[in-house]
Amino acid sequence: MMEPKFDALSDIQHKLRLKSLKPGVLNEKDFELIYKFAKELTQKFGGFIHGVILFGSRAREKSEKGSDIDLLILVDDVVTPVTNEIISAYRLGVGEILAKLNATDKIHLTTLGISDWFDAVRHADPVAVNVLRDGKAIVDTGFFEPLKRLLMLGRIRPSKEAIDAHLNRAKALLNAINIHMLAALDDLYWACIDAADALLMHLDIPVPSPKDIVEVFRNELPKKIEVKEEYIQTLDEMVKIMKSIARREKTTATAQELEKYKEKVRKFIEFVENSMKS
Repeated sequence: MMEPKFDALSDIQHKLRLKSLKPGVLNEKDFELIYKFAKELTQKFGGFIHGVILFGSRAREKSEKGSDIDLLILVDDVVTPVTNEIISAYRLGVGEILAKLNATDKIHLTTLGISDWFDAVRHADPVAVNVLRDGKAIVDTGFFEPLKRLLMLGRIRPSKEAIDAHLNRAKALLNAINIHMLAALDDLYWACIDAADALLMHLDIPVPSPKDIVEVFRNELPKKIEVKEEYIQTLDEMVKIMKSIARREKTTATAQELEKYKEKVRKFIEFVENSMKS
């Protein structure tokens, strides 16, 4: 297993052009913290660590004051079988180092096995490409700088499979929105039913099944209290919508629909609350 080479602080500062960074982006104090963390990490875990990479807004020199320091830790998951015991020991060790340096809230870590890192780079995953383009290696055993050079030479390009995978994921996410919209209608339906049940229980009226609740509201409830037709209509609409979803007759919902029914259900619940107070 290749042991990580750790340069002196001054060498790393020169290599990363620390002196030329914009004020407030990565100051001397922040860099010393990164250096100490990386040194402690490599001393504790040795050849298990293949890279400590500064990335994100700090590396791009576009961070705001007080923003987190993002570090990518590349670990060996090829030569060393990554067991639950190793994962636990790693997490514990990293936590101890961060606590020792009082950096738990300052440094944000992303840990990735070199096999996953290589796959991401090989497929030109956008996140991996951004890390390669803007990232600065604090520790590197050869899994970052050579790949960064290949990227600069135009040798790392997305495969057709990667392009198709991203497009398919986009379609799946778009389809998921429809599912979330229908789920929101389902929530509104149950909010309406639960409120209706509460009112019937309060008035000692036997609670029917949801499919019969409109009939009870229309025929039995007026014997106890005054009920405006709009509230019966709201309950009826929600029951009919739920039936159409269950039968797959309704497969989409718009934001306007959700807003409309949300307001109707809100008024219905308000009616129930006021009725139970009187």
